[in-house]
Amino acid sequence: MTATQTEELALTPTQIEGPYYKVGSPKRSSLIEPGISGTPLVLAGQVLNELGKPIPYAVIDFWQSDDRGNYDMVGNILRGNVLTDETGRYSLETIVPACYEPRQARHIHVKVQGVSRPYTTQLYFSDGPDRVKDNYYMKELEVQVDDLPDGRKRGQYTFVIRQVTEKENVTPESLAARVA
Repeated sequence: MTATQTEELALTPTQIEGPYYKVGSPKRSSLIEPGISGTPLVLAGQVLNELGKPIPYAVIDFWQSDDRGNYDMVGNILRGNVLTDETGRYSLETIVPACYEPRQARHIHVKVQGVSRPYTTQLYFSDGPDRVKDNYYMKELEVQVDDLPDGRKRGQYTFVIRQVTEKENVTPESLAARVA
């Protein structure tokens, strides 16, 4: 997925953070711990800028409910962050979350940052029959889900974010004060 110099990709839509975000999630590529139940899910993809260029070492912070619709507000169960590799790719092992009142769609909350402002959004699942009834659901945030032969699921999603350039974000005074 790349774009020409004059063609920009659509940015990933932002959505509400919700009440369950906590700062300081641990860096880890698997949110599955002893005692976690639910259908395993491997979520993978890439982080690109609006010109289709991969963003290496972007931080992607994930938090979600368990398979009964509960969030851990004390520890870091089903919370974690990953860094994209040098080609902007990421992979996360987790479980398929459950719905909870008043939401109609299973979803995973995400914050993405890569020399940019933080992009906060939610990902929805293509196999969720009630997803379109959810007030926050957007087709642009849908993870394409495949069932694997071993009972696990696999999902794919590419984030597109606008990066901040030095030209847009630096004053002549701050450039002059920069330590060489």
